[in-house]
Amino acid sequence: MAAATLLGLPAEHRTVPWFWSDQADLKLQIAGLSGGHDRVVLRGDPDSEKFSVLYYRGGRLIAADCINSPLDFMAVKNALHKGLSVPADVATDTTVPLKKLFAAVETSDAGRAASTPVAVDLAPSAVPVPAGSPAA
Repeated sequence: MAAATLLGLPAEHRTVPWFWSDQADLKLQIAGLSGGHDRVVLRGDPDSEKFSVLYYRGGRLIAADCINSPLDFMAVKNALHKGLSVPADVATDTTVPLKKLFAAVETSDAGRAASTPVAVDLAPSAVPVPAGSPAA
């Protein structure tokens, strides 16, 4: 983004919608938008009050609802920002942290999204550079 700014080109920034709420002893954290999902993966046990629900559309991860699972939340939020996904069948394995799964995908580049992100979930937007800022 800095190089684009220095060259006078519009900078793109992939935004990931996210939300959190503390409800008594439960922390709800959401990354992405789950509308239009066609598959759901449950990671963890809801009875333990520590679990995540991953949402997929067309085989790609689009969102997660995480209850008392901040590591899953951050892993999904970062993966969505980078355009990464792991197959739903792989994500069901709770013995492997999501961060590790995404790192493996990032290294192999196999799970990277096409250059055009899903418009609703990861719409790129130009980041304006205010006049007088150090980047201007």
